[in-house]
Amino acid sequence: MRLLILALLLVSPLCFSKTVVVIQSYHAEYKWDSDYIVAIKSVLGDKHDVTFLELDTKRLTQSEWPQQVALIKKSVAEIKPDIAILGDDNAFSLMAQHLVDQEIPVVFFGVNGTPVQHPALEHPLVTGVLERPFFAQSVRHLRKVLPSNERFLILMDDSITMRNAVNDYFGDARQAKLHGSELDILLTNDKDTWLSAVENAHTQYDAIIVGTHHTIRDSESNYVLPDQLINQAYHSSRIPIFSFWDISIGPQQGVGGFTVSAYQEGLTGARLASLVLNGIKPDRVPQVKSLSGHYVYSRSGMKHWNISLSSLISSQSSFVD
Repeated sequence: MRLLILALLLVSPLCFSKTVVVIQSYHAEYKWDSDYIVAIKSVLGDKHDVTFLELDTKRLTQSEWPQQVALIKKSVAEIKPDIAILGDDNAFSLMAQHLVDQEIPVVFFGVNGTPVQHPALEHPLVTGVLERPFFAQSVRHLRKVLPSNERFLILMDDSITMRNAVNDYFGDARQAKLHGSELDILLTNDKDTWLSAVENAHTQYDAIIVGTHHTIRDSESNYVLPDQLINQAYHSSRIPIFSFWDISIGPQQGVGGFTVSAYQEGLTGARLASLVLNGIKPDRVPQVKSLSGHYVYSRSGMKHWNISLSSLISSQSSFVD
């Protein structure tokens, strides 16, 4: 049955038009969201009535979340969806239990947490895509790309998403060894701490690998735009900056890496949703982990940090500039 369901992800025939609500943890202007929105629309948009709602938890302070959640719940009550698709941990933690209490099936993607953080993951009305950064694959890849590859700094914001991702793979450890490389893991929401780590990384590390950096604030608690932050890092880092996510790779950003794709996460989530819309109960649709990573590189970043790729890796990579 499990193999049959996974095979159906490739075709996912659609039923008669139904109502779908997509609840975003973040906002449409955020590249992660904009990429998966395109994917969801490509699968469901032509045959179903799809509405997108934003929790906006990257830009809103946590004290503002309850008011935003109340607005989303009101919209859901008015829409009366046949299914809800939840993007990322915050949407799941803030909305999943409420939705299943209303007997609305839930499909999620981009969720890094486990049932310990998200008990609703085990509810029979819930299925989806467990997002997992490709820690081991990324390190193995960088050991092939970099001549010096003994120590890496993994640098992330201290968001729910990143804490869940790190804890799921490393537990409480913030130092680890993968494929022969030593890793230090730093999670912080403080701009000065984050940038200082970047500026001084060359004294200890051969490269930086960034996770998300989208809940970071300055000393006056002002929200720091992610693009501005990674741009500052690009100009101040003496060692190359790689990324676990393709949204952080591009001109004056990260140079590349083996990455999770927002488009692929949204595509898989939408295909799972189409199975549920076709009458398969959510508890008969297996939850899956991020299905595939891909190599993404910035040519300008490669020139900036004097990085070259083998002909094999280059032939397998997508280039953003």
